[in-house]
Amino acid sequence: MNKFPLELTGNQEIQINPKLSISVMPKEPKLAEAYVPYQVMYKIYEPMKALMKGTLFPELYRPYAKSKHDR
Repeated sequence: MNKFPLELTGNQEIQINPKLSISVMPKEPKLAEAYVPYQVMYKIYEPMKALMKGTLFPELYRPYAKSKHDR
C-alpha cells in the first residue's frame, strides 16, 4: 500500500507495435532504487550528422546552451 502522496506506479507505456506495449517503469517501483526507462529506437541520424552531434539518436541530442559566463 502506497502511503506517499506521489504516484509511484508505472502507468505509462511505450507502444512497440499494435500488439505489444512495454511499461516505462516497473509496476511497483521501490523507493531509493534507480530505474532506467525502456527506450525504443524511432529514428536515427545520418552517419556524418551523428558524428557532428555526438549521438546517433535524435531523442538523446541535448546541446549545451551558452551562458553569459562562457567565453
